[in-house]
Amino acid sequence: MRLKALFIAVLLSTLAVPAQAQDQLTPDGFLDIAVNRTLSFSSVLSGQLIGEEQFLRRDLSVWADKTGRCTYGRIEIRGPLLCFLYEDAPDPENCWIPFIDEGTLLVLATDSGETQRITDISDTPITCEGAPTS
Repeated sequence: MRLKALFIAVLLSTLAVPAQAQDQLTPDGFLDIAVNRTLSFSSVLSGQLIGEEQFLRRDLSVWADKTGRCTYGRIEIRGPLLCFLYEDAPDPENCWIPFIDEGTLLVLATDSGETQRITDISDTPITCEGAPTS
């Protein structure tokens, strides 16, 4: 756990002195953009679609992976982190740091260092059987 805390501190210090074109984005700022919308997430490395997430409320989302399999997630803000606890994988360490780089919205995983790019923001809901509407 101590190593993970050190990793997060290094990540945050890297973001604390952003490159000229990189801007921090608070979790609340990210949710201001995302709530009532569906965001598409792609790998920064491969460009491949990872999945889509519809932000139903500030505390609830539905995630659809690239196969279309859906799961619901509870959203928590923990300081500078945006954390997701999904029904099918309730990992309390599934946290992300949102930021903007050259006008592009991105998220950085605190556990793996993976970066995902938001490639589309739409008002089109994800279709899942029994999806809550609020």
